[in-house]
Amino acid sequence: MDARPKTRRVNRERNAPAPQPPRGAKQIVIPMTRQQYDEIWHDAERTRAAVAGWARSAPELFPPGFDRGYRLHGFGRPSRKLPGIKLRKLLTADGASYWLRPSFVAGSMTGTVEELAYPLLLAAHGVPPWLLTIGFGHSAMYWHRVVERLGRSSLVGATIRDPARLPAHLAADEHHADWVGQKGYVATTVGGGCILGVALTASADDVHLREAYGVFAAEARDVDPEYAPATVNTDGWAATRNAFQALFPAIAVVLCFLHGFLKVRDRCRKARELHRRVWEVYRAATAAEFRRLMGELQRWCATQTWTAAVGAMLEKLWGKTEAYVVASDHPGCQRTSNAVDRPRNRLCRLMDAGRGLHGHQGSSELRLRGWALLMNFRPYARRCNRPRSHDSPAHRLNGKRYHEHWLHNLMASTSLMGFRNPKPAIG
Repeated sequence: MDARPKTRRVNRERNAPAPQPPRGAKQIVIPMTRQQYDEIWHDAERTRAAVAGWARSAPELFPPGFDRGYRLHGFGRPSRKLPGIKLRKLLTADGASYWLRPSFVAGSMTGTVEELAYPLLLAAHGVPPWLLTIGFGHSAMYWHRVVERLGRSSLVGATIRDPARLPAHLAADEHHADWVGQKGYVATTVGGGCILGVALTASADDVHLREAYGVFAAEARDVDPEYAPATVNTDGWAATRNAFQALFPAIAVVLCFLHGFLKVRDRCRKARELHRRVWEVYRAATAAEFRRLMGELQRWCATQTWTAAVGAMLEKLWGKTEAYVVASDHPGCQRTSNAVDRPRNRLCRLMDAGRGLHGHQGSSELRLRGWALLMNFRPYARRCNRPRSHDSPAHRLNGKRYHEHWLHNLMASTSLMGFRNPKPAIG
């Protein structure tokens, strides 16, 4: 019997940003356990002392001008989802109102850190929602929405709270995804070991990729209006290069050497001597040495016999010598796409587990953004019972954390949804 044709229509275009700030952008999250909440939350003086301590040690969690003073202004309504939990309202000196939320409570009161930590850790590693339902209850849609709500925060702003930590060197690529039976593209930007941009788009042309990578650019400039990365590593796709040069005119595009090597290797997998010589060129310390070794490789290849396919790829390799040499002018840049390929490998497993993407552009992108935040804050695996110097990719990039528990740290980092000032919603 023939399969039934798919009849569901989804919106594959990016919606214009909503005119109002996203929900949650007025919530200040401070690290606090349930025990601390029970002890101090209903005592105004002790709550003030806790807020003052965090305002001194982590001012980035608070809105601009918070140091000019504030006053507590009562409580919100008791939560129907989490009995006994109420947010506190405060007013700043300029009259703006905010809600104070303890970090053990997830956004929209969907659960507590104790309830969500393990299932969200599994979700970060690609476990699908239907399996989370079997193990932890609720429904598959509940787990979808928990991750999607995380994705409403600024991916750059929640991951990097200090503008000085914004990476100067990036790597970017597009992942091909099955999107309701059609092809979609996940434009991914990585820097400093963290995923800083994940945007879903229907096409990989100049217009769509500029719009997709523009989400990362807007969030990065919310952290630092003068942000201008020095380099971005790409695989050579012209639309990717054009998008970054349009968004950051001074950026230098570094061509991925790994892609050039793989095109040669895939056509002659047993030519180990050739593989070794190609990587010797890559290891050149200076531009002059790179050009010299590439010339030696070209002369050596001329003495060998290759198939037409291998010969064509070798011609392309040394024909791009000057594009590869650009990396020599930017010490510390990403010379290969490994930085973005590793998280994309996990993204592939996530896609396989969920059989692709099934929702509208907005909801599907929020799901991907929430997964990216989980990837940035998930704890590293232990190694031989030796303590690690950093707990997670975000801890490594920021050089600090707000709480020893990874999900408390993530919740605190989403204070004000990662925005320096409330902005229109993304997507």
